Amino acid sequence: MGNDDRDDHDSVLEKVDQLVDDVLGTDIAPIEPEDRWERRQRILDSWTAIILAIAAVATTWASFQASQWANAQSDAQSVSAIQRSDANRAASEATSQSVVDSEMWIAWVEAVASGQKDRAGFLRDRFSPALDRAQKEWLGRVPVDAEGNPSQVPDGTPLDLPSYVVPAQLTADELSNKAESSLADADEASNISTRYVMLAVLFALVLFFASVATKFSAPKIQVALILTGLTLLVVTTVRMLLLPQSL
Repeated sequence: MGNDDRDDHDSVLEKVDQLVDDVLGTDIAPIEPEDRWERRQRILDSWTAIILAIAAVATTWASFQASQWANAQSDAQSVSAIQRSDANRAASEATSQSVVDSEMWIAWVEAVASGQKDRAGFLRDRFSPALDRAQKEWLGRVPVDAEGNPSQVPDGTPLDLPSYVVPAQLTADELSNKAESSLADADEASNISTRYVMLAVLFALVLFFASVATKFSAPKIQVALILTGLTLLVVTTVRMLLLPQSL
């Protein structure tokens, strides 16, 4: 009986020991050491995966930026067109006002020359503010009578003086300058968009080199293609970071 009990205990211990080995994995065969070729291939695969991931994200970002700056170009061109239209409208208004002032002044000169003081005064009271200001400067060159009529006609005309400025013309000049500035902004946005398109093409080349590298079995070719892709990736990324960003 004693021997049977001892055998039963030994059998139970063996089963427990086997269970522990199964759980802890002590019976798992040791991993064979990685040879040089496998290690090199694993490193190349890792670098390839990293390059592909970064290049894919960078390509997407460059394409997004190209689209954003293209939209900025379109917006700036639209603003420039509106400002140019407003400038032309203001310039047309200024031209019309100048024509009216010119006709009013000629009629006033004729009234003064013919001695029609009442008519001359009537016309003078209806001068535009711009013409009235220039008229005062123009008449300041010669003596005038109590009614403001000159004893002689000064040289030139008040419309030739720098003080004669039609407000609509100032508005037209301001809008024209803004239109030119908006057009310059559109050109700059177009240049930036084009640069981002070129960067997207370069990032696509990085993807090409990294993808092709995995198709070759020769280590030297793999390394050459990966290094080419990595160098191009670094240079292109730096160039992209130096460009303005639009969100």
